[in-house]
Amino acid sequence: MVKCQIIDFFFFKLGIANCQVTIEPQNIVVRQDDVTRLMCKTRTPIKSCLWEINGDLYNLSPGSLYEPLGILEDGECGIQARITEAENGVWSCRVFLSGTSRSPAERASANVTVLALPQISLRPMEDTITVIAGETTTIDCMVSNARPVPAIMWMLGDRELDFTNTQTLVEPRTVGDNTKVSITSKLNYAFQAVDHDKSLRCVTTGPWLTMEDPHQASAQLNVIFPPQPKDEMTLYGFVLGQPGDITVNFTANPRPSAVIWKLDGETELAVEPFTGRSSDPRVEVSELRSTNATSYEARLRIKSVSEADARRIFRLVVESSLMNGEAVSQEYMVRLSTSPAPLQSGGVGGGGIAAIVIVLVAVLVVTAVVLYARNTGRWCFAGGRRTVGEGESQARIDEENPGEIIKEKEGKEGPLKGSNENLNLQLAGPDGAENGNGVPAPIKEAQQQTNGATTPDGKDTAV
Repeated sequence: MVKCQIIDFFFFKLGIANCQVTIEPQNIVVRQDDVTRLMCKTRTPIKSCLWEINGDLYNLSPGSLYEPLGILEDGECGIQARITEAENGVWSCRVFLSGTSRSPAERASANVTVLALPQISLRPMEDTITVIAGETTTIDCMVSNARPVPAIMWMLGDRELDFTNTQTLVEPRTVGDNTKVSITSKLNYAFQAVDHDKSLRCVTTGPWLTMEDPHQASAQLNVIFPPQPKDEMTLYGFVLGQPGDITVNFTANPRPSAVIWKLDGETELAVEPFTGRSSDPRVEVSELRSTNATSYEARLRIKSVSEADARRIFRLVVESSLMNGEAVSQEYMVRLSTSPAPLQSGGVGGGGIAAIVIVLVAVLVVTAVVLYARNTGRWCFAGGRRTVGEGESQARIDEENPGEIIKEKEGKEGPLKGSNENLNLQLAGPDGAENGNGVPAPIKEAQQQTNGATTPDGKDTAV
């Protein structure tokens, strides 16, 4: 944003104020052959305007290399152009405001950077870079003729390396009227065995770059490393009197120069170089097998496993020669066991067992509560019972005499006596029909009248 100068000294004395000229966008990065537009704006109408590119003035006209944009009366003065290398630099608009004759042109400027995609290479310039594990190696990334200046990062596989391992030197380089830069980034890093066969990349980054742009250089790593150490191993599941295989897997790069089985500290059986013969009749030696470029498998077969084998330590000695001429030896120790293999880490641990115990206890508690509720007639198990209110009569069947019906009063003990009600209760029909259980039920009729009762002999007895 650039402030306009005071239009007239008189207006300045009166404090009538000034205007502002703005330009958009500012500090842009454009690609060659793209059409670019810039616009200058004021808060007052514009009488005329010119554009200056790298010090050269241009009077805009439709259909020319530089075309005008905007409406002057609305305070707009714009430019449209197809970008070439010559347009890299400073673009400025010169604005002459309407209604003034003596005021100089007001200016606003922006930097236009024409993108120059760099050339990227690694040094050593090889598709595969060989390094020794544990030793610090220096690798250079050369970024030439870049504009604008990109950021550089190193990637090892999918992991970004810490910038503290790098040193970056930027060298400006002028070609004609344009300035480009060359960048050298030095990586100092001690690679490890696990980095073997990974891709090492030098990547340039910037918001103006796309995935289609050439933005990186890469090489495959060949890491030289000795046989990697392993803890003492115990192999399970051997059966006495039966044959059993002892297998040791290890990694090394390059291929080991010598591999030997050692038994009892005296017997040595060659695996690499392989002779095909065994000096011990109890065992058979297999040839060293490669599972991939750096992984190997050594196997020894015991023809008949004995108790002595279960107490013995089997040793595998692996020797390698590194690129620097150093010879390295690694020993692997193996014990045998006739026991089954213990539960691996993938089994149920202490936390899993505790969770199972808690679940079992919860199930037992819920079961006990349900049984208690059922036996006591609580909750949904009480649906078959009916509570008789005060003053109501309740009839039940005598448990000893199913045909007898006893009527009780809520809160009273024993059958009702002395009632003035006429009770005509029968479990069978008038013709002696069977009750609901299919058994002829006796008919018991009790009738008590107001003035007396009839005795068995047919005489009335006063009550």
